[in-house]
Amino acid sequence: MADASTIPSRAIQRIRDAIERASETGRRNMNAMCLATVAPSGAPSVRHVLLRSIDEQGLRFFTDVRSEKARDLDRNPQASVCFYWEPIEEQARIDGAVARLSEAEVADDFATRPRAGQVMIHASPQSQPIESLDALRQAASRADATLPDPVPCPREWIGFRLEPRRIEHWQGSRDRVHTRRVCWRDGDGWHETLLAP
Repeated sequence: MADASTIPSRAIQRIRDAIERASETGRRNMNAMCLATVAPSGAPSVRHVLLRSIDEQGLRFFTDVRSEKARDLDRNPQASVCFYWEPIEEQARIDGAVARLSEAEVADDFATRPRAGQVMIHASPQSQPIESLDALRQAASRADATLPDPVPCPREWIGFRLEPRRIEHWQGSRDRVHTRRVCWRDGDGWHETLLAP
């Protein structure tokens, strides 16, 4: 019988492996995940974000503090994400609590981004109404002309870590006997089982 203490690390490794195998197919954005939050009204709210890093402590993603997802998570720090890797017919779902990353962690990630992305983060008032796409392009052009190199991380740019309490991995099979493996954390530690597809 497998050591229960290794359940979360093995589950995270399955996700890492799937992202790597899906990326090797040449498809773009195999680190994209669908992030579900809860709006103030209690209604679900969902959108895709890019996973920036993953380890046993959680999944890290970044956004503008003015975005709907940031506002949702500040009010209700619970979220669910789902990956679907069509090229390899696998998916994963992770549920858990969400915590803000430190300013240092946010700045470290920001520094790894291409300048064009950094400039747009400065120029775009994320999720706020804009006059036009041309106006946004002009704002980005002005920002690019005035921002130093390296570009400083703006105050509005923040990050979150989703700390898993439930991880499900699904692997498709042509005979419809799909593999669904779920692990979850409760007061007694981590548990793991297969689910019927």
